[in-house]
Amino acid sequence: MEKLVKVIKVLINTLMTLIIIIGILFIILYIIGIEPFVVESGSMEPTIQTGSLSFINKHVKYEEIKSQDVIAFQIENGSKVTHRVIEITQEGMKTKGDSNELPDGTTIKEKDYIGKNEFSIPKVGYLVKAIQTIKGKIILGTIIVVMLIAGFLIGEPPKGRHSKEDEKNKKEIDEKTNNQ
Repeated sequence: MEKLVKVIKVLINTLMTLIIIIGILFIILYIIGIEPFVVESGSMEPTIQTGSLSFINKHVKYEEIKSQDVIAFQIENGSKVTHRVIEITQEGMKTKGDSNELPDGTTIKEKDYIGKNEFSIPKVGYLVKAIQTIKGKIILGTIIVVMLIAGFLIGEPPKGRHSKEDEKNKKEIDEKTNNQ
């Protein structure tokens, strides 16, 4: 039973540490201007898979973008798109999804530009999307609260309370001391 408690404690500590580290990383990325976006279509596959979490650097200026860079931009309906720049003209940037046969047919102007794609993590976007729902937030919050409560309940015994093994060891030491 004692081994099981130790395993649970290690698991809880590891998960809480992981959650904290991921939270800190996202805060640091946000501070330096890198914002995550969930990729919801397969238009950039195989380069960026559906369900990936794509990290967009908002500090890369519109003028710094070159042909073949992958950028994020906003379209008329407010949706955000991540596609590859295939041509830069006087009017703006022409883009195309890697798996699309034809270019997007629109010109991306500076006002629509969001930033340059720096990297993406496959499948993590599905988790982010799930957490963004009410049900996902409730589940995540419940998991964190349960882990915190379990961590406190399984924590070290308060001073003054000893396990049976501690009491047995103390008795043996007292007996040896008294016999001398």
